Amino acid sequence: MKVSRIVSAALVLSVAAMVRAAAMPGTPAPAPNADAAPAAASSTKPSIFVCGDSTSKYSGSENISSDMQGWGTPLALFFDPAKAEVKNVGHAGTSSLTYYQGDWPKVLPQIKAGDFVLIVFGINDGGRATPNGIGDETTQGPAGPETHTYGWYMSKMATDAREKGAHPVFLTVTTRNMWSNPKAKFKDATPIGALPADYDAKQDTIERGTGDGRYGKWTEEVGAKLHIPVFDLTNYCADRYEKMGREEVNKLYKDHNHTHAPGAKIVAESIVSGLKALKNSPFTPLLSDAGKALPTADAKYVSDNLADAPAK
Repeated sequence: MKVSRIVSAALVLSVAAMVRAAAMPGTPAPAPNADAAPAAASSTKPSIFVCGDSTSKYSGSENISSDMQGWGTPLALFFDPAKAEVKNVGHAGTSSLTYYQGDWPKVLPQIKAGDFVLIVFGINDGGRATPNGIGDETTQGPAGPETHTYGWYMSKMATDAREKGAHPVFLTVTTRNMWSNPKAKFKDATPIGALPADYDAKQDTIERGTGDGRYGKWTEEVGAKLHIPVFDLTNYCADRYEKMGREEVNKLYKDHNHTHAPGAKIVAESIVSGLKALKNSPFTPLLSDAGKALPTADAKYVSDNLADAPAK
């Protein structure tokens, strides 16, 4: 009888350890499923869901050989397929509002405990008339259903995923190929007319977030409020692009939003670098050799938003 009690206790401790290990920093550990055998749970590899607009998935038929790609396609190159599966469920043209209404009801049932959900929107939210801010207020259109704020939709998708035992991560808005210079004017990244004699390419600066950066700010505020990690993809890529230079970056893009395959790969690399920078990153053990070889982003681009972090 004593031996039986010892074995039972060991099993309980083992299950508890697995639950703690699976939990992302800042995210409460999901309750273990009493009906699932511990061995079956530990042998199921997690999925990494990519929820975003056309910058993450340019078209529904997109694959790794496509010339035009969103970054969610090459992201799979940086994870070991034996340890994790990248599921690119991005949808071109969507905002946080339209993705939540149209795609999320189909994506959410696919998500299981232990999965990861990368969420990035903002580029289309202004054009799709998503109400501004992060509050709980609603707007009732004259003929349409009530709509919530950008932050409400981001919060709802993240909390829906977390309630299923998954680990959401916010990314700020994907950097667009839109440039400015005090001595020149550009259409996206192409000069309008001849460049003046006093033009200095070192003064070229890239847009840092659609809507004057407000969507990135709101994303960070929602992450802090809900203790969800945030990677500042906007500024990480912007800093990288400005070092590369406008003309080189322009070769990576079809237009101001959409990347050719080499551009998509650079954005995917940037995201993996950011995910590696999370405290005790749960992504690191899932990486392929290519993912392990990428640099880790500087801590200034990452907000872990740990629940037990001291107040700033």
